[in-house]
Amino acid sequence: MVTVLGMVKGKVLAVPFPEGARLIQEALERPDYRDAYAMELLPGMPRDPAAWTGILRDAFPVVGRQGGEVLMKVSASGLDAWASILVDSERVTLCSAVKTNGWRSKAYWGVVRWVHPFMARLMIVRTHRTLAGVTSASSP
Repeated sequence: MVTVLGMVKGKVLAVPFPEGARLIQEALERPDYRDAYAMELLPGMPRDPAAWTGILRDAFPVVGRQGGEVLMKVSASGLDAWASILVDSERVTLCSAVKTNGWRSKAYWGVVRWVHPFMARLMIVRTHRTLAGVTSASSP
């Protein structure tokens, strides 16, 4: 069943960075890589983006919050990775941006970038299912 903005109920879709994802768009002027994946929210699911930070298994520390967006960052070995979780009234979107700062980080990202889309989709689906279960279990 196709719903708002071409979203398919229960499916994760690759989408452009949403207009509301301002923190991540301002974090890196020219990233080497960026992507975004979205899922439709079910009734009763949390609209607070902090509830969704488990998508990244709390591996990224939160460095900013504005409106319905939470911004997280991790830097290691010359690689700056940013993630944003944006929650609006209809969907949750996981945005990623990466900047490599040297040959080691370019080599590392050259390998990881092939796995990243699969892992990003898996993480948003897993968290969506977990929060949907919590929501349905807490409903009367």
